[in-house]
Amino acid sequence: MSLLYRTVWKDTTEPDRHAVIDLALEYFSRWALDNPEATALCEGETIADGKVVTVRLLDNDSGYGVEACSRDERLSAVWSVTMRALATDTAVHVWIDVDMETDDPTQRVVVGGPRLVNDLLALPGRPALGVNNIVADVVGITATEIALLVDLLRSADRTLPFIVVSAPASGTDPLWQERARRIAQRTRGIATVIVLDETATASFKAKLGPLAVWNGAVRTYVPAPLETEADGWRHRYVPSSALAGASGAAAADRIVYAVAQLSTRRRVPAELRVFTGNDRNSVDQTLVEQVREELQFEVDLAHDELADVQRELARANGHLERLRRALEAQGLVDLYWGTSQAQEDVGDASRPETVQDVSEAVAAARTYLSAWLTIAPSAARELQGIDTSPNAFALGNSAWRGLQALAAYAQAKQAGTGGNFWSWCERGEAFSWPASSKRLAMRESETLRNGRHAESRIFEVDPQVGLGPRVFMEAHLKVSEGGGALAPRIYFYDDTDGATGRIHVGFVGPHFLVPNSKA
Repeated sequence: MSLLYRTVWKDTTEPDRHAVIDLALEYFSRWALDNPEATALCEGETIADGKVVTVRLLDNDSGYGVEACSRDERLSAVWSVTMRALATDTAVHVWIDVDMETDDPTQRVVVGGPRLVNDLLALPGRPALGVNNIVADVVGITATEIALLVDLLRSADRTLPFIVVSAPASGTDPLWQERARRIAQRTRGIATVIVLDETATASFKAKLGPLAVWNGAVRTYVPAPLETEADGWRHRYVPSSALAGASGAAAADRIVYAVAQLSTRRRVPAELRVFTGNDRNSVDQTLVEQVREELQFEVDLAHDELADVQRELARANGHLERLRRALEAQGLVDLYWGTSQAQEDVGDASRPETVQDVSEAVAAARTYLSAWLTIAPSAARELQGIDTSPNAFALGNSAWRGLQALAAYAQAKQAGTGGNFWSWCERGEAFSWPASSKRLAMRESETLRNGRHAESRIFEVDPQVGLGPRVFMEAHLKVSEGGGALAPRIYFYDDTDGATGRIHVGFVGPHFLVPNSKA
């Protein structure tokens, strides 16, 4: 079972805490039965319209509470929403989880808080998580309140992500506030959505500089340092161009998925653990050992990848130093120091040095590498899980580096360089990719080529290649060996010696979509 969403809050302001618990059960019953006139369900199991609803009541020295769960089977998945509410001597505590289990790992999942969360936020009191109040709708901030917002974003005590939506230039995007409202609906209980009008956006940028958000973009400020430009990568920035048009819904999904993933790692307060029983005492030690071995495997892979990166960095630094000496010998050393990339302004066409995730890497490649690289319209697949994983930033920039390597190779081939991609990388050319079996494969095994998994390597390609609309691709970049089923792969077809003189990328996505006999 996968935990997709978790919200936890407490209220210390309402004196009649037992009445709040009774109301919580009543609201849950109306929501679960989809009947605004329903009364509170009794303890036990109820089956209604295919849903299985269970209620457990608690009244002892730990407090007065209720645990209620609704299980609903839809298509090939079972969705569970569990509410736990407890009144103690000092507060009302609420805990809501959304879980999903399925036999189809490719099923697309739309994540968001259930309507129940909004109903429960209407209970008497002032719900909060730590120092942050839990709000049910967007919060508008004026220019005079920007200093307070910045102090809050930089506070070490902040417990919730803040999704800041900036106003676009007048009239360029009339739907921006509606987009913010929809994001707020899906992230109730796990994030606060802030909207800034044009004046407030200008003040925000003046206060935070490159760490701000402007021109219709959206930025998610997680509870993490926000002091220097080096902190910018922690706080995901989505430009207005990604939010508009057909790709806008997917970009909004990634914003929601990111904060939902953060919420699932939230620890349950000690008071609410009364509902979990003595589960710790019944842990399967075999399972614990299996998990330990899997984690150790991931650590070993991470060390290998770190060593590869360190070798690549040392090589790049050596190349940079040779370039500096050559320019110095020609009396052009000022040219070297003058090319340090400053913070890009909006509208600057310079190729970005970093991206936020794999989806942004694909978008950047289509924008900046199109002279050498063709990415099929259907290439990016099932990236939601990758883009919202804890190492989304690292995976995104590894993918961006790989796409730049493919483009640099195609550019070199157009200039007359010989050999294939592997030999070009093995020579240590600038922008090259590690030429090792752990990071690059030019062919699949004979077993796979002749087996049932071969069909999963047939991808869309530009008809100008001359092989039809789809072609078998076996050369691929292993963006990450770790990460299991989500480890990204980039499959490509080398036509640099063919009709187009380009590299064609047919697939960018998780490993589970391109399985092999070992998977």
